[in-house]
Amino acid sequence: MRIVSNKSSTIQHTASTNAIPQKRRARSKVRLLLGVMLISCGILWIMHAMDFPLKTIYAIALDRLHLDSNDHAFAGAEIEAKAAVVMDGETGETIFYKNDQDKLPMASTTKIMTALIALDAMPSETLVRVGSEVEWTAAVESKAGLVEGQLLTWEELIKAMMLPSGNDAARTIAVQVGMQHAQAGATRGEAYQAFVVMMNKKAKQLGMERTHFTNPHGMHDPNHYSTAHDLAALAYEAMQHEGFREIVMEKRAALSESSPDRVHAMTVVNRNKLLQEDSGYYYDGAIGIKTGFTDQAGYCLVSSAERQGQMVIAVVLHSTETEVWTDSHTLLDYGFDWSRAKGRMDKSA
Repeated sequence: MRIVSNKSSTIQHTASTNAIPQKRRARSKVRLLLGVMLISCGILWIMHAMDFPLKTIYAIALDRLHLDSNDHAFAGAEIEAKAAVVMDGETGETIFYKNDQDKLPMASTTKIMTALIALDAMPSETLVRVGSEVEWTAAVESKAGLVEGQLLTWEELIKAMMLPSGNDAARTIAVQVGMQHAQAGATRGEAYQAFVVMMNKKAKQLGMERTHFTNPHGMHDPNHYSTAHDLAALAYEAMQHEGFREIVMEKRAALSESSPDRVHAMTVVNRNKLLQEDSGYYYDGAIGIKTGFTDQAGYCLVSSAERQGQMVIAVVLHSTETEVWTDSHTLLDYGFDWSRAKGRMDKSA
């Protein structure tokens, strides 16, 4: 009599029994994946219906993933800007940074360098006549309203650049200074380029290793860039200059408008809302420094404030129209909080 073993049938039964939960788990994973995909598609559809560009979503995601800071929680939650720095205005010590080594377009904060060079170029009361270079300014650019033939003091010309962010004034400064350093017989365009060379030379002297200038005003150029770190170093240097400090803290200034067809005073207003008490963004103790905006650079601000003998410098690059001011408030507060805490530690030491 032959005995038939039921071992194989037992194995098959066990295998089929074990396969049931595996199939269930696989089906659960598929359902979960499908659910995630449906939710994602729903979100994307809503974004599309609200006309929210997918490129913007992607850019925001990348921005949140890329974060180099000495205070990640603060940088990620409190600061909208792509890059930022807080610096002790007395010592030059960096208090806080966010992506401070990223090369970014810096718009009209460029004019800090232009002003620094200009202030050392000739006495403030020197009379200069505006040249044809003001006609190089395009209609979409920020202007002080200078006209060819207009006679101004050197200090007034710097104010016309720094307060209303006049690109016409920046070009005039570049040509006037460049003429002193260009070869004899140089054209106004050649003098302008000679000034740009001076800007890059000065940047190297200040240790601004990740900065390159192609113009004196900050209009976009792929090879015109800086970092939050370098701009903080530039601002620190500029704020040591008494003449510079006096200019950038002015809320408005009168300019001598003397040209062949008109003789009267014109007034320019500082675009820095931290200085303007009725702006909604006034900051108590603010003393400068320079605003900036282009489509590529976003909203930028290099600011400074003084309280109880302490000076703080803040840099904001590529923020938004509103957050550029709130970011700056938050950063300056951060700096003063740090200074007070450091003062208490020094006393207890």
